[in-house]
Amino acid sequence: MVEKSPSFAIRYHDVVPASISGRELIQILSAFNNISVKASRTFYGSDIQATFKISHVQPGSIDIQGFVEVAALAQSVFPALPSLALGISDIPELIKSWLDILKFLQGKPPTTVQNVSKGNAVQIQNSSGDTQVVNGNVYNTFIFNDIGRDASKFEAPIKRGAKQFDLMKGKRRIGSYSPSDLAQFRPIKPAASPIESEIDAILEVIAPVLEGEGVWRVKYGRSGMTAKLTDDEYRQDVVSGRESFRHGDRLKVRLKTIQENIGDKVSTKHFITKVIGRI
Repeated sequence: MVEKSPSFAIRYHDVVPASISGRELIQILSAFNNISVKASRTFYGSDIQATFKISHVQPGSIDIQGFVEVAALAQSVFPALPSLALGISDIPELIKSWLDILKFLQGKPPTTVQNVSKGNAVQIQNSSGDTQVVNGNVYNTFIFNDIGRDASKFEAPIKRGAKQFDLMKGKRRIGSYSPSDLAQFRPIKPAASPIESEIDAILEVIAPVLEGEGVWRVKYGRSGMTAKLTDDEYRQDVVSGRESFRHGDRLKVRLKTIQENIGDKVSTKHFITKVIGRI
């Protein structure tokens, strides 16, 4: 048995469909599919089978509608990370949040990413010096999924005369982006300086390593990753027996993420700088 997400769509205004080549249309469909699947895996977890389906492409315009099918028993990962919700109740809203970050960053990496007080919010500063506070988990999933790489494919109809790009949920418009916005939908990669962020996060322990580099295998939400434990006090507590845990235990931690260019590749590393407590 499967359940459907709310239907959602991308819509272009004032464009002649015949001006779009078949190759460009395939790229748009592929990008819409990729972002939708990434949002569903972020929302429900990478171990849940989710399928994005295009319901129709409206004739006479570029209006691509679809939905995501998931197992009926699938539960959003958000309850395990309450601050991730922040008004985000479904997949279309998560996609909107990602596109809004792209719009704000103007195609360039943030100049700073700073934690706001103690919690999951981060303040990001764009290349123009403007700042915006966003949920840290939403920001990190935006970076992890390289949303700009897919969203850059949405610009083709703009080059053919489209005046506006909308994200729809059902019949309601939840996001609107101008030609200048789409021109700056680009992969967000580190420039001269690494991109750093640090937030409170809930990690599920898969395979702890206390010796050597201390690189743990964990789940963030339901996505697997590795993170180096740099909290020496907690490490000593475990070694001495004052702290113990099993596979599947969840810990609230300070999670630091660093992205930097190494040669011609982008390296992303995670660090557990402080274990706050057991969940």
